[in-house]
Amino acid sequence: MRTVILLCGAALQAAAAVHVEMPYRTVDGMELKLDLAVPDDGPGPHPVIVCLHGGGWSMGSKGSFRKYLPQFAAKGYAAAAIQYALAPARPFPAPIADTYAAVAYLRANAKRWNLDPTRVSLLGTSAGAHLVLLAGFDNKANVEAIIDVSGPADLRDWHMLPPAEKGLAALGTNSATLLSQFLAGANPADASPVLQVRSGAPPVLLFHWKDDQAVEAAQAQRLLAALEKASIKHEAVWFEGRGHALSGKGVEEIVPRTVAFLNALKK
Repeated sequence: MRTVILLCGAALQAAAAVHVEMPYRTVDGMELKLDLAVPDDGPGPHPVIVCLHGGGWSMGSKGSFRKYLPQFAAKGYAAAAIQYALAPARPFPAPIADTYAAVAYLRANAKRWNLDPTRVSLLGTSAGAHLVLLAGFDNKANVEAIIDVSGPADLRDWHMLPPAEKGLAALGTNSATLLSQFLAGANPADASPVLQVRSGAPPVLLFHWKDDQAVEAAQAQRLLAALEKASIKHEAVWFEGRGHALSGKGVEEIVPRTVAFLNALKK
C-alpha cells in the first residue's frame, strides 16, 4: 500500500490522505484494488462514497476519479474509486458482486480510516452509473443513496447515437458489441435499472446532459418516471448542451451537488 497526501485546490483547503492500490478482493485469481481519499481533519467518522468508472462495461479505470476523490474529502466525505470486473472476461452480474465486496471491505475497515459504516453511498459514471443503480436498487449492501451520472437505465433498447458510435468504431467496437459482451446471454430486462425500482429503494441523485450521445436523455427520463411512480426520493440535475460521464459543461457541479444532496439526507 502506498499513501500520499494531496492538497485540494487552494492551499487553505483541507488536505486529504489518499491511499492507493489497496486490494479489496481476489476473484478468479485476479486482485481487485481501490483508491481511497479520507478527510485529514474533522472528528469523523466520515461518510463514504464508493465510485465506479465508466467505459462500456469493458474499458476504463478507477483513475478517472483521481482528481475527484480529494475534492470529496475536502468536503468531509471519504471517497473510494474501485476496480471491478470487466467484460467479456467477467460479465453481468460479476461487477455487482465486486461492488458489494468493496462496500463490505470499507465497512470492515471503518475504524482504521475513521469511516461511518452506516453512511455509504454509491456513485457511478456511464456504465458505472448503470452498475450502481442495479447494486443500489437490489440494496444487499444497504447503501444510503445512489448517484447516477449519465447511466443507461434500460438495456432493452439502449444504444449509442452516431457521434458516439463513431468514437467506438475507432476502438474497433460498437455499442451492440459492448452490450452483448456485458450481458453474455442474460436477459436485458434483468439488467435494466428502470425495471428494478422498488418501494423503499435508496434516494437517487441523477446527473444527465440534455444532449448525451452515449446515453440518450430519454433513458434518464424513463428512470425518473419509475422513481416517481415508486415514490422514491430523487433529484435530477440536467446540464445544457452535449456531455457524458465526466466530460461536458457543468461537470464541476457534480461534487458540490452530490455533497449537498447527501448532507440533506441526514437532516
